[in-house]
Amino acid sequence: MKKLLSILILCFCFSSFIQGKIKLPAMMGDHMILQQNSSVKLWGWADNKKVTVTTSWNNQTYQVLTDKNGAWLVKVNTPGASYTPYFITISDGEEVILSDILIGEVWICSGQSNMDMRMMGNTGQPIDRSLETILHAGNYRNRIRFIAVSRTKDVQQRTDFEGRKWEVSAPEAVMTCSAVAYFFAKQVTEVLDIPVGLVISSWGGSRIESWMNEKTLASIDGVDIEAARSSKLKMHHRLECMYDTMLWPVRNFTARGFLWYQGESNIFNYYCYAPMMTAMVQLWREVWEAPDMPFYYVQIAPHKYKDSQDTDAALLREAQTKALEAIPNSGMVSTTDIGDEFCIHPPQKDIVGLRLATLALTKTYNICRLPPTGPTMTKVDYLEGKAIVTFDNASAGLTPAFCNLEGFEIAGADKKFYPAQAQIVDRTPTVRVWSEQVNQPIAVRYAFRNYVGNVLLRNTFGLAAFPFRTDAWDDVK
Repeated sequence: MKKLLSILILCFCFSSFIQGKIKLPAMMGDHMILQQNSSVKLWGWADNKKVTVTTSWNNQTYQVLTDKNGAWLVKVNTPGASYTPYFITISDGEEVILSDILIGEVWICSGQSNMDMRMMGNTGQPIDRSLETILHAGNYRNRIRFIAVSRTKDVQQRTDFEGRKWEVSAPEAVMTCSAVAYFFAKQVTEVLDIPVGLVISSWGGSRIESWMNEKTLASIDGVDIEAARSSKLKMHHRLECMYDTMLWPVRNFTARGFLWYQGESNIFNYYCYAPMMTAMVQLWREVWEAPDMPFYYVQIAPHKYKDSQDTDAALLREAQTKALEAIPNSGMVSTTDIGDEFCIHPPQKDIVGLRLATLALTKTYNICRLPPTGPTMTKVDYLEGKAIVTFDNASAGLTPAFCNLEGFEIAGADKKFYPAQAQIVDRTPTVRVWSEQVNQPIAVRYAFRNYVGNVLLRNTFGLAAFPFRTDAWDDVK
């Protein structure tokens, strides 16, 4: 009888311990990086009514009450970035201690497969400089931390996810980290000398419609809501599914900005991509309660899709360019020079990460005198049967000089485009374009097809020129 009573007492004590234990989301864990100089959110669930949170960097204690569902959220102030490991104590009667917490810069990294692509590459699809980067990953254990949102087959909105935790930079962990995101973080931490945290929420093949809610998509003229939310669509194509399952669980995590690499799955409806992305960014900023949160994205790279000579992917790239005009505090990097005709996943993720980092370092972190992106066409003049194209973001000129530049096409009044000769004019940010088949050109295009090989126009910092066209002839290929 005494033995049975002892067992019952132990069970009661264990049950009380479990009930009183704080439950934390996957986003709240050991080794995480919190955004510096901010009022960041910490959250979770508890059985007891009152939760106490203490932060070691300032020994400040915060108290918060749970709601009717046991959920709680508190905002705590963070100091400037450093490599000092801190801890956070959370208690509702039973303590939970989060250890090895760093303060630095946090970025939300989202999109489809080119953002999702891991450092180890895909089957038969490598990542440039991956082996070297993986082997040296341990040198960044206190500089780069990351967490990737796990996928689910359930389409219902979720507040948490399972199976993932904050990872410290180490060879085994970095093998499965987003290559673009890691290369970005590596550049930022080396330049700023502070920790960088990555929240990776991406899904290969996902459409942009799936990353927003129905109210947002419905605000866009010409969008077929019924088609977008059809249950016949795959989960990662369907309206709201990525928003509810991949983005919603991380919405409380305070961050500096967003990185976005998506668009290949929306070539079919390029004509409404710019307003969709504009609306999505506004929604995300509202969710994060940060109306001016930086949003930097990658223009999709050249690839053949159905036909290299077609222009549907070029029209999607153009839509991505148009979105820049509508989205404040945004920026886009070009991948015109690193496409692959037969592989939709270019291996040069190190270059993409470098260019995204350059964009962030110049626009967000105020590194001066560098162009944030590659050359952009600003105007075209027609003189003596030639087109003179002027670019910005090329204060020291363009490259490669003294050779013919591939990828340029020119047309006259008949709207027939012909491959053109093109050369940089002396040491200026201009290119002279002509063709013996077009006596009086009225339109110029550069890299304006799904895939154009060997397009290498860059500024002297190695940033690729953006594709462009001066006409509005959507039906002309």
